[in-house]
Amino acid sequence: MVGYANFVLDNLLAEKKAVPMIVVMPFGHAVPFGSPPELQAKNTPLFEEYLLKDVMPLVESTYRAAAGRENRAIAGLSMGGGQSLQIGLRNLDRFSALAVFSASAPADFETQFAEVLGNSRATNTKLNAFWIGCGKQDPAFPRAQKLSELLNAKQIKHTFRASEGPHTYTEWRKYLAEFAPLLFR
Repeated sequence: MVGYANFVLDNLLAEKKAVPMIVVMPFGHAVPFGSPPELQAKNTPLFEEYLLKDVMPLVESTYRAAAGRENRAIAGLSMGGGQSLQIGLRNLDRFSALAVFSASAPADFETQFAEVLGNSRATNTKLNAFWIGCGKQDPAFPRAQKLSELLNAKQIKHTFRASEGPHTYTEWRKYLAEFAPLLFR
């Protein structure tokens, strides 16, 4: 409730700026807080497995969700933004849109995603929207900006929104309000 995503999306729907969509927000901590670093390093891969094998099938079998990658997006903020970036780019066959709010790429991003970066035509064809937002006062800003510069150099189409602000829900609400209208059109 802290992020007020429900209010942001309800207002966008009322203003006819976004289309109706199912939004799922699973808890991104697949390993317990305070775990040793070697276990913490497994958080994103474990969360990815949970998302793809448990959450998505449950949502699609429980709700009247449209099937197929064209009807799925992945977005996240802070740690969840980093997870969304990695999971989304590893699964372009499952997601057609991707947003990263106040997060940055892993240190080995270029190596890990060499195929995605090396084939801009295929990547750009698969992503209907690729959106990155980060406040200039956010500690993640330099790395988020570097990610955008790398994507530009590799000719990967994306939007980079550098706002005035820190690592807070105030910024993330703005980003959601800008990203959601781009989905499923």
